[in-house]
Amino acid sequence: MIDLRDMARQAFRHQLYRHGLRQLGLEKMPKAAALLKKAADRGHVGAAYELARLFEAGKGVIADLAEARRFARFAADAGHPAAMALTARLYLASSRQEFPATPASRSLYGAALETVSEPVLARTYALAAHEAGNADGSALAGYLLASGIGGEADPQAAMDCYEPALAVGNVRAHLGVGTLLAGGHLGAADYEQAFSYFKFAAAAGNRTARHYLALQYLNGLGTTANEERALKLLTAAAAKGYQASIEELAKYYLDPAHPGRDRAKGIRWLTALARMGDKRACRELEQRYRHGADVAQSATEALLWLEKAALKGDVAAQFQMAVVAATGGGSEGEADLAQARLWFEMAAEQGHAIAMVNLGRFRMKGIGGPVDLAGAQRVLEAAMEAGELAASAVLGEYHAYYADPADPDTARNILTVGAEAGDAVCKDMLARLDERQVAKVA
Repeated sequence: MIDLRDMARQAFRHQLYRHGLRQLGLEKMPKAAALLKKAADRGHVGAAYELARLFEAGKGVIADLAEARRFARFAADAGHPAAMALTARLYLASSRQEFPATPASRSLYGAALETVSEPVLARTYALAAHEAGNADGSALAGYLLASGIGGEADPQAAMDCYEPALAVGNVRAHLGVGTLLAGGHLGAADYEQAFSYFKFAAAAGNRTARHYLALQYLNGLGTTANEERALKLLTAAAAKGYQASIEELAKYYLDPAHPGRDRAKGIRWLTALARMGDKRACRELEQRYRHGADVAQSATEALLWLEKAALKGDVAAQFQMAVVAATGGGSEGEADLAQARLWFEMAAEQGHAIAMVNLGRFRMKGIGGPVDLAGAQRVLEAAMEAGELAASAVLGEYHAYYADPADPDTARNILTVGAEAGDAVCKDMLARLDERQVAKVA
């Protein structure tokens, strides 16, 4: 028996879907999103797919990876091949890096902060899309299999997935096959074959392919070396913000084996790389400004780039910034012990053992902030566990003079270990402890 009411409901949601698509074509995104959501909420598969794309891109709605996944997965599970590929891509993404880790952002964005990458699911849906004949899904499945994302790497299975995508001119598939060939993942490295695949993808505007093609021209791999052509390709990719090409250009122009190259151009590319947050580039600029290598010597600029490296998480730079702050080595020459303590904390959190020792001393003595005896003990013991000999003297001092109650026996045991390892400070403190004990007995 025909259910007329069900037919009417299907017709209505399809009408909503068609109206939504019409608004998309007119680029009236908020209206399109509202109509598509009504259709998707009523179970329209195509509307769910289109709505997922809008949530991914933040068009007509606030970008929301969790919602994009929800609607894409609904459509994928209903058998929509393009939605399967989209779902795979969405499960590779993570929203955490898009939001600042602050109480305000947690209150505003809530669960969106917990949307993390799920590579196993990504591979599952990519393979489903491949099996359903979706070229984008085939290309993505090939990439995941080649890279070992979401499971074991399987270059031959990756090639099998790439094949149908190659047949329809999929750019990412050409890039993937070129990478397999050039990397020797299907046997001996075949740069000549890889070159043709990279060339196809590069002609379509793929920046990664342009970069790899440039490296082949630069090094004469699979083709005649052509430095001019390589630099043009690298520059084109770098101008679009492709970080690997920017790094390669900086390396090319600043190569110490070729002093005749344009060093000023190299510094410009190195600076661009550092401004993108590359820690190594920041450290290199710090050294160049400190020593006047291809730039005018400047302690101020050196300190600026050292700080940028530290803020980007370079642990050695964080420790150096702590030393600069503690000793007044900055441009004004005044010590800032509170700032030093903060830098020591950052470096200590990343496992820098000497930073742990200094932080323990600062906490123990209330330098640059309040006294924190429990925190001092904790970080000093961590430094000891990391094998840092200098921690013995400070931890021994803590137990002898700062712990409440003082524990001279524990202090002596710790100092003895340091003294036997040859630490002069431990030997001196041990001698003073013994003198103190003799005086106490007398």
